[in-house]
Amino acid sequence: MKVALLGAGSVGAIIGALITEGGEDIVLVDNYAAQVNKLNAHGVRITGHLERSLPVKAILPEEMEGKYDLVISTTKQATLAESLNNVLEHMHAETTVVTLQNGIPEDISKDIVGDDRVMGGGIEFGATLKEPGITELTSDESSLGITFGQLDGEITEKTRAVQAVFSHVGQAHITKNLLGVRYSKLTDNSTFSGMSAALGCNCGKILESHQAMKCIAHLGREAAYVIEKLGVYPEKIFGLQPLVENMDFETEDELNDVIDNYWVPLYEPYKDMKASMLQDLEKGKQCEITAINGKFVELGKKVGIEVPFMQTVVDVVTKLQDGELKLEDAWDNLDYFDFTNSMQDKSFLTSN
Repeated sequence: MKVALLGAGSVGAIIGALITEGGEDIVLVDNYAAQVNKLNAHGVRITGHLERSLPVKAILPEEMEGKYDLVISTTKQATLAESLNNVLEHMHAETTVVTLQNGIPEDISKDIVGDDRVMGGGIEFGATLKEPGITELTSDESSLGITFGQLDGEITEKTRAVQAVFSHVGQAHITKNLLGVRYSKLTDNSTFSGMSAALGCNCGKILESHQAMKCIAHLGREAAYVIEKLGVYPEKIFGLQPLVENMDFETEDELNDVIDNYWVPLYEPYKDMKASMLQDLEKGKQCEITAINGKFVELGKKVGIEVPFMQTVVDVVTKLQDGELKLEDAWDNLDYFDFTNSMQDKSFLTSN
């Protein structure tokens, strides 16, 4: 199988390196020339929870040749449509496209390549690009894995072939409920990644702060109610399953129980993780906040569920992105989260 991986950033470089090590015919495609040059000269150096140096083949988009059987996309969602349109000429009728972005990127990819050729999935590990050619695995090595599936939920020869490729990365699970995986991953991104970006810190600092963890619990509860109203059954990913029964609380004791016995044990292995949105903010780039917390704000309006904590994350991160708030003072953004009447009063979760 001839494979092209689009987007050789922090996560893409790790995936590409491990698939290359597994003996697959894969090329990493990225428009960042410094990254491409470093990867070709020295390979991918993985640090953090995994110490490896692995050779890869990397090219610029204009250097792509021939047709690919599998296209794996780890680009930012904002550039997904452009990148897929640019590689259409390098796809044949049976090419499979797997989108691994945050959010719900299949809504974009299926319009470009067709429903029958699209698969999607959730990445279960965290990574940070330290400099060209060097990426840090910020979660336990055991977290290396990808859960993916077809839009129609079928398990076919194609999904098995993709599973074989992803098995070189770590655990490769096929799901019959891709949307359920997507919304669980969106909840993951909208809780700890959203707060990491809003507060300018890694997950560890959030875990150490009861006030920040209260925000996490409220964000999770909002996500669970929206997902339930959509009629989607969320799948479990790395232990996270945003069902109302897992996320709900009405009293202070119940809130503390959800924090101490659900959220904290789940995210302790990810305490070194720093959200990719925060990494973008640090580089002065636009981040994916509208496709992550903003997606729950959009969906909340659609199904009649108010999501004040999701909206606050969007507002804060947008102000950081636009320079209205300073990243060096980001921890003070906890003051923007309003806990007034947020315990027993659930009217915001049952709006019409």
